[in-house]
Amino acid sequence: MFAQPKDLSYYDGFNDFLAREVPDSAVRIVEVGCARGRLGSELKHRVPGRHVIGIEIDDDALAVARTRLDEVHKCDLATDFPDIAPASIDCVIFGDVLEHLLDPERVLTRARELLTDDGVILICVPNFTHYSIVKALLRADPMYQPSGLLDATHIRFFSHATFIKMLLDVGLLPDLVNTINSGGTDHMIPAATPLLEYFGVDPQRALKYLDAYQYIFRATKLADVDLEAPCDPITFVACVNDLDQLNSNLLRSPCLQPDRGHQLLTYEGMTSAGAGLARGLAEARNPVVVLVQQDMYLPCGWDRRFSDQWSAAERRWGEIGVAGLFGLRFRDTEPGAEARTGSDAEPTHVGRFVDRDALLDMKVALPARVDVIDEVLLAIRSDTRLAADPGLKFHLYGADLCLRAERAGLTNVILDAPAYHNSLFAQVDASFYEATQRLLSLWPQVRPLRTNVGRLDTMQPILPPDVASNTTPVAEDETHQRLRRAESELSAIKGTRMWRARELILRTLGRL
Repeated sequence: MFAQPKDLSYYDGFNDFLAREVPDSAVRIVEVGCARGRLGSELKHRVPGRHVIGIEIDDDALAVARTRLDEVHKCDLATDFPDIAPASIDCVIFGDVLEHLLDPERVLTRARELLTDDGVILICVPNFTHYSIVKALLRADPMYQPSGLLDATHIRFFSHATFIKMLLDVGLLPDLVNTINSGGTDHMIPAATPLLEYFGVDPQRALKYLDAYQYIFRATKLADVDLEAPCDPITFVACVNDLDQLNSNLLRSPCLQPDRGHQLLTYEGMTSAGAGLARGLAEARNPVVVLVQQDMYLPCGWDRRFSDQWSAAERRWGEIGVAGLFGLRFRDTEPGAEARTGSDAEPTHVGRFVDRDALLDMKVALPARVDVIDEVLLAIRSDTRLAADPGLKFHLYGADLCLRAERAGLTNVILDAPAYHNSLFAQVDASFYEATQRLLSLWPQVRPLRTNVGRLDTMQPILPPDVASNTTPVAEDETHQRLRRAESELSAIKGTRMWRARELILRTLGRL
């Protein structure tokens, strides 16, 4: 399994974080890199009758594992994989293994083939953005070590974001279920805040990832998709204000590479998403136009999944108004019917995608009809008569488009084509509340008016708990209080010697 021998104690480790995530219903289990079989033995003890298969390359570890597990295979994953029947395994476990492989995608693809329909893959992977590595990089001395995050046998390195992208690319839906933290990073934030803000990174979010030593992922199978099947070309439109985000996310999307035959239009300097969409519609050469944010990653096979779902939605509802990945159903009227003032239908979040580090999976059968759609990705026909109000700028234009589509008698739908939203933003700013008031004035007859971020006419959050921690808005008076606190904190930072030194350096470089 590994390129260099380890101390024997290395092979007797037990990862309780992984063990706790194994479903009680999992009867047939494969542990890749089983070492001496301690984890598998414990899993057998917890649920009698389990059949645990171990995969390992070290002969000494294998000898012990054979006494603990039901089957053991000697295998070098760099070139091989054991002959295990497809669709026969309930759970595959990778405990600190994938970072040792040159081609973990191939191994994950093989592991996916082993899963039953409701099977899971559990993975523990080190975090390359842990503060100890950042410190070593800043000191220009990231030396390999005998063990730890810079273990000399590590040949692939991951952040939570790059690992999520890889799992999606191999047809797995990732869920970051736990983080093994190291502690000791709180003291970094005051010192690092000017640099983090300079790069557009929220300090508290940065602390979360700097403190993470390892991540625990649970992954399930996405439906199979024929990557070789022809796919109708799509026009993608993106408004751009951060080239780094664009280059690391949207432009790296496998389905947007030149050999896929799609059209990609990127626009810098746009004053609103509505203006960007209008320009994209005018320049589109394909029947369907996808307005997508620059920080979205569309994984391998995404275009095929999207096209299949679009066709299914058209067969069910006829002409589609707006389609997307995540939305809200909150009104009890049928598409095209007049909105009922005061309607208080129970809001239902619909869709599934990965937002930052959270899997949003609402367990609603897709495609499904909704009232409004989140702006991370919106799809409409190129011959549409719809347009988003430019006064909304870059907020809530998805809700505006959907309400216009419904008024025209069209259906808005959520499609099952999971993707990754790798946003840097941690809080909404004042422009969001300006857009809120604008949208409310555009649609006075729609009350309550809700979106995925809350009920806009009262600003009461309605997000489910797993979403609320990321994007829940707050009442306007509290928002102003937060802004004042932020301004006060920023003033304090700007008074420090470090900030004054930063300004001196930037003036010297001609950047101020």
